[in-house]
Amino acid sequence: MFSKTWMRNPLALLCVGMFALGACSSGITPSGTTSSGAASSDAASATDAAGEGNKNLDKLIDELIKGSSYGTPPTAAPSAPPGKKVWIVSCGQSAIGCQTGAEAAKEAAETVGWEAQICDGKLNAGGAFAQCVRQGVAAHQDAIITEAIDCSDIQQPLREAKAAGVRTIDFWGFDCDTGAGAGGERLFTASVIPADEYPTNEEYQEAIGQARAQWIMARSRGRASIIELVFQGTNIGSALHQGFSKGVAACSGCKVYPVDVTLSTFGNVRQIIESALLRHPDATWVSIPLDSLVLAGGAQAVAGSPRHAELQLIGGEGLPPNLNLIRGDQGQNAAVGQPIDWYGWAAVDTLIRVFAGQDPIPAGLGFQTIDRRANLPQTGAYVAPMDFRAAYKKAWGR
Repeated sequence: MFSKTWMRNPLALLCVGMFALGACSSGITPSGTTSSGAASSDAASATDAAGEGNKNLDKLIDELIKGSSYGTPPTAAPSAPPGKKVWIVSCGQSAIGCQTGAEAAKEAAETVGWEAQICDGKLNAGGAFAQCVRQGVAAHQDAIITEAIDCSDIQQPLREAKAAGVRTIDFWGFDCDTGAGAGGERLFTASVIPADEYPTNEEYQEAIGQARAQWIMARSRGRASIIELVFQGTNIGSALHQGFSKGVAACSGCKVYPVDVTLSTFGNVRQIIESALLRHPDATWVSIPLDSLVLAGGAQAVAGSPRHAELQLIGGEGLPPNLNLIRGDQGQNAAVGQPIDWYGWAAVDTLIRVFAGQDPIPAGLGFQTIDRRANLPQTGAYVAPMDFRAAYKKAWGR
């Protein structure tokens, strides 16, 4: 399994493999020689190095398949207070990743006997994030759970919720003291702790971004020209990009062409990727940070390209329609599977503890890379390697 140290510093492992393929610089220039014996020795050494390099790249693939170490959900929890009303703000029900997390949180809240409603944040069109939070306050909800929404987008509504005595829980998003707002004021009542290894969503998402780069490096054997879609204007997009950049920095045989997308250009992903492929005809690898962006046109751009046979696209979370694209070779080839539904259940566990005056407990989240060679279920979505629902129900006495 990945350790946090390995995830952050894979350079040694990668360069052992890529040096043999001419993709990493050793910092040593061998002196020339006219001796046929020395030349034979050098050739034998190169052959040995190539064999060792391939073994290390294969080892990297094995590590990516195993993924980041999964923990387990908390084994015990305080009693959930009865009769609570919970307002769940989805980042946007039109985006399947947002829909999956919001519906999981609703399912979990109803499991403990609470009344739960989802408000569609509509990818913040017209300031919908703030409107949804304020609607929850006006509806006298006991708590508001936000999904993949940064504190920076809803600072004043969060203050209004606090003044009204409404607890606020954040999952898959960033409080104002993390991400671009590091050092700012923490405004959520509490945030889900993804895992012991990743105590913040920022660290979790950076690790996922890094794994995406490592999959490309390993599958390309250390030589890749990559179009990277960068989701600008969001902390999650920034964290995924930072992780990807850390990962690809270990590969001097890799070239990256970043192209930007924002919430306002979400619907233009196909044109953005098509234009990038035309501008960079040497690019044969495409990295897209979220599966919703793949579905918004990334996969269509790749599947419809005249160069489709040579293109490889890795996307986000391993959502059902995206895995169907992988199964059918329809413009997506891989994903970094992460259990968004587990994240939603962890938000409710966090809220139970907040109601009891306790601190959140790490949820045990991890991730694994998925492609047609590994971790691809026959049908449906990516499934975490444990029954987290049963574990939470047991902890909650349900």
